[in-house]
Amino acid sequence: MHVTPLVSRPPRPRRSVRAGLAVASAAVMAAVLAGCAGAEGGTSELSVGAAAADPLVAVDSLAPTTGPLAGGAAVTITGSGFDDAEGVVFGTEPATFDIVSDTEIVATTPASVDFAVGAVPVTVTLADGATTTSTATYGYEIQTGVDAQMNYAFTYWKDYNLDEWGVFSDNDCGNFVNQAMLARGWTQDADWYSDYATTGDYSYSWIRGNEMDAYYASRPDTTLLSIDQRDQVKVGDVAMFDWDPANDNGVDHTMIVSKVTAQPDGTVAIKLVGHTVDAQYRDLDNAITVENPGGTAHFWSIA
Repeated sequence: MHVTPLVSRPPRPRRSVRAGLAVASAAVMAAVLAGCAGAEGGTSELSVGAAAADPLVAVDSLAPTTGPLAGGAAVTITGSGFDDAEGVVFGTEPATFDIVSDTEIVATTPASVDFAVGAVPVTVTLADGATTTSTATYGYEIQTGVDAQMNYAFTYWKDYNLDEWGVFSDNDCGNFVNQAMLARGWTQDADWYSDYATTGDYSYSWIRGNEMDAYYASRPDTTLLSIDQRDQVKVGDVAMFDWDPANDNGVDHTMIVSKVTAQPDGTVAIKLVGHTVDAQYRDLDNAITVENPGGTAHFWSIA
């Protein structure tokens, strides 16, 4: 989206809000305790220490007011005092943003916490620590296939969907990942299915690593990525692990990518959700070094 600056200088570069996150998060809590969070409208409440008669920063409106659970949506924040903005936070999650003018910011939304549906306040922080929280909330909704996949995964990573899918006691990782792919929009076929909870029938591609890997390879909407291509991996992609490459037995485990974070040193950290081990944010590198020394992984990027 192109936004025409309202002042005669170029927009400031996109920046991270990590430095101001602690201050902004505290302001959110103060606003909630004051009863302002969640109210509809276009005004804002200043945090403790800001002068109500002469506010340093104010948030008047958000557009749009709803977006996907996985984040990545552009939201225009209008108000005043944005010239020295140092942080934008959706709920408790930091966003990247551009300052368009003293009255306008364009932020890119982070993912909702644990891919949950709900409404959160938006907080803007200035360089001197002054903050304001919008009384108009931003609503996270299931809008895409990835949203549906991740919402399902975070609903059932620990509390298994036993009635519908049952559980494979020895290793339920493929059963879980494939359930989430159905939530994303995939459909079962003769080569990939499970009726285990009702008839006990299933395809090997549903539960066995190598067969599942081959099925994913056969689909036109998947792309193979090596572990060295992790900078191309995104939330909702599927990881296939080989704990002991030397034994040449192929895939041992599978999980869904739940978080991708670019590190200051240029590396990319990847977290995963899945069963066996049950986890929301299992660390990829820890899994193939500390937990399973010498292990490796590859990914299926899902279109």
